[in-house]
Amino acid sequence: MILQLSNVFYKMKKVLILNGSFCELPIIEECHKQGFYVITTGNMPDLMAHKYADEYIQADYSDYEAILSIVKEHNIDHILTCANDFGCITSAYVDEQMGWHNHDSFEVSKILHHKDLFKEYIQGKNYPTPYSIVFNNIPDAYKFVDEDIEYPIIVKANDLTGGKGILKAETKEDAIIAIDNAFSKSRTKHILIEPFITGDQQTFVSFIHNKKVIASSSCDSYSYINPYLIQAETLPAKDILDVQDYLISIIEEIATDLDLSDGIFAFQYIRNGKDVQIIEMMRRPFGNQFLQLVEMNSGFPWHRAQVTAETGGDWTFLDDIDLSKCKIRYCGHYGIMVDRDGILKSYNVPDTIRKNIIKEFVMKSIGDRIEDHMNERVAFLHFEYNSYEEMNSCVRDYNKMIKVEIE
Repeated sequence: MILQLSNVFYKMKKVLILNGSFCELPIIEECHKQGFYVITTGNMPDLMAHKYADEYIQADYSDYEAILSIVKEHNIDHILTCANDFGCITSAYVDEQMGWHNHDSFEVSKILHHKDLFKEYIQGKNYPTPYSIVFNNIPDAYKFVDEDIEYPIIVKANDLTGGKGILKAETKEDAIIAIDNAFSKSRTKHILIEPFITGDQQTFVSFIHNKKVIASSSCDSYSYINPYLIQAETLPAKDILDVQDYLISIIEEIATDLDLSDGIFAFQYIRNGKDVQIIEMMRRPFGNQFLQLVEMNSGFPWHRAQVTAETGGDWTFLDDIDLSKCKIRYCGHYGIMVDRDGILKSYNVPDTIRKNIIKEFVMKSIGDRIEDHMNERVAFLHFEYNSYEEMNSCVRDYNKMIKVEIE
């Protein structure tokens, strides 16, 4: 029996997934459904999803050469990115070195996932976006904000996600603090300074196949504790039909121009009426297991499609998809956060909210220390509602209604 099982595993194709947080758990599960032997990596062995993989190899997934060595040494057949931009770039590098052609090219991936290169690209194409100026040293950035510029501005580290390295500045003194913060956090030591614009933040997520958008969804985004970190999202976005075709046209133009591989393509943007200003893009799975909600909202099997794209699999399953049959029309997620560091004593989700919860992911146990309250979550909640109006009205009050006790 042991010999037979060994032969089965030996014949299975191996995939390497770049990380093993709870965000990657649906990817691991989908790979197992498709019959792959799953290896996870990353430099945090205690992350919960590693235990669901067949094997874990510790490494920094942002280290291109280290990951390439693992792929070669362990005869891995495919590489899959994680819910992080560094994973996208590493996947593209390894894919290119191995000659697999299931990801964007390495150079294109850098264009899309480094803010300076992305903004340079879309500004060159005259797509709507706040005009950014890039700096690669502190003195030049200081000199810029010392001039007669219009405030407020926003300062961003070039290569981070989740709101890290971003600060708004209302004055020159604020700007100096924001510049120091961005440079201290950026790995490439590049930062962007751009006008701070107001409006509703939304996300449009699509799946491209043969350079065409074949499925999409959208959401409104809310930030309560940390203004630069999305804490809640509700699907679909308000009045998305007014801008959907326009966003699709831009995505398909970019897909053709940059010869993009099949996979996810998402825009984050600020919206005032029908005016859209693109601020970020993503070519990867999302955090918070967000794609599970997108699957329920859109009727499209996003994880299956993403794994198929990154492993060069069979697309015939698309023939059987009926996008008119979504499981949940109005849904979203919320991350329970606190307003200071400390020891988690308790948290309570009232029944008025609990009745709409379809999934709860506990990230912090009672007695755990919260050391970075601006980024850490106590738990994630997935919810569904009967109407758009009810959902958004309730979610805006979650922060007041959910009680968290810290000591």
